[in-house]
Amino acid sequence: MTLYVRNPEMVAEARRRMMRKMIENSFNAERVLSFPMEMKSANDEYTLTGMLPGLSADEVNIQFNNGLLTIEGEYQDIRDENAEYLFSELPVGKFSRSIEIDDPIVPDKIEASMKDGVLTIRIPKAEEAKPKSIKIIAK
Repeated sequence: MTLYVRNPEMVAEARRRMMRKMIENSFNAERVLSFPMEMKSANDEYTLTGMLPGLSADEVNIQFNNGLLTIEGEYQDIRDENAEYLFSELPVGKFSRSIEIDDPIVPDKIEASMKDGVLTIRIPKAEEAKPKSIKIIAK
């Protein structure tokens, strides 16, 4: 039989150590923003749509490597240094999103366009990933 003797101070100190460790492990000096997006599938392609208001096509970087599509960029700080801001909800800093695509696609034919802050990426499916119809022969 094992006996554990604890007093309230030991329990409180153990909890403080645990909280300090959680905070230290979760702190990231460089905050990375996210942005809303959706992805849909059709017979021929995947279409990914993301909302990036206020950015131009030159400010967004898209890469596809080993089945991972990565979209990244940065919102610049446009605040006036002489003004006193009461609050600000405008995004500032780097953003990044990655999506893993397991199905076979044609990477050379991926197309991206941007209009009015809406990013649209078309990812064509490879022939082996497209659904096949099987005709039933009636006898």
